[in-house]
Amino acid sequence: MPLLVSLECDEGCFGSAEWGRLLGRDVDRHIFATPEWHKVWWEEFGSDKDLLFLTMRRDGDVAAFLPLYRKVEDGRKILRFVGGIELTDYLGPICSSADRADVADALTEWLGSTDTEWDELDAHNMPVPFGFAEFLVEAADRRGFSFSLEQEETSAILLLPEDWDLYLTALDSKERHELRRKRRRLGRDYPDATFRTSTEETFDQDLKIFIEMHREAEGDKGHFMGPEIATFFERLARAFAPLGWLRMDFLEISGRAVASTYGFEFDKTFYLYNSAYEPDVARVSPGLVLVSELVRDSIAKGFEVVDFLQGPERYKYQLGAQAVPLNNVQIRRSG
Repeated sequence: MPLLVSLECDEGCFGSAEWGRLLGRDVDRHIFATPEWHKVWWEEFGSDKDLLFLTMRRDGDVAAFLPLYRKVEDGRKILRFVGGIELTDYLGPICSSADRADVADALTEWLGSTDTEWDELDAHNMPVPFGFAEFLVEAADRRGFSFSLEQEETSAILLLPEDWDLYLTALDSKERHELRRKRRRLGRDYPDATFRTSTEETFDQDLKIFIEMHREAEGDKGHFMGPEIATFFERLARAFAPLGWLRMDFLEISGRAVASTYGFEFDKTFYLYNSAYEPDVARVSPGLVLVSELVRDSIAKGFEVVDFLQGPERYKYQLGAQAVPLNNVQIRRSG
């Protein structure tokens, strides 16, 4: 049975009781599909955008949510998924994997019949294994839309074995040797080095340490953490911490933080969202050693995946991750 689409323009949709049920039916659910993520992002970045929240129903039951927004750029009305491009690593509909083809069909039907003004749907960061990008271009083609599909980025996924020794064994021999050498070197050169996870008592100070360390990084990384982005990180941390989803970790030498990470734990997956380190101790690879400790801890917790998210950084593949392509689909309104 085809899906019936209704349009909402109220951010209260992010609090829908159906959202959790839909996530539970999606075998590929991830942290960026949660209503909490959408709510924080929209509250921080939605002021110059129009919310177009699509709800899709089958036999009266909610089958999918598509949180979209519209923004005018160079005189053109562009539709994108709530979450934007730069901060939300995975985007797409909130639905079960079995419904993705029907959701793509219903979305393109709505695009062709809606009174809502739009010139282009610009859908980013859709993982190839999820299949929605392919369903979307097939549906667009059937309805005669002009469209394009291209790989725009990759994320890096590490599937975890049952124990640390198995993990090390699975690494390339050169990378395994290098990882062991760097972990030993840190302990030899800095015997007082310690790993620490942020707690409720240290939360405020730890968040400040992470943001300042990130701002002091060289090049684009340091410029990235401007006031608006820093506020987003803080609001996200305060929303996720009570849910047990936030994780901030530090490598300290003589009580001074020399590397830090900001990540999430959700559904047996650890997401490494961002990281920073002090350049004056770069020779002992503090960032890589800290992340390797997080891999070790995730294995000990029985997690199934460490998701290093977007970006081609070499350390991700030194630690055994595999690349996952992300697609961008653009659908243009004819005439």
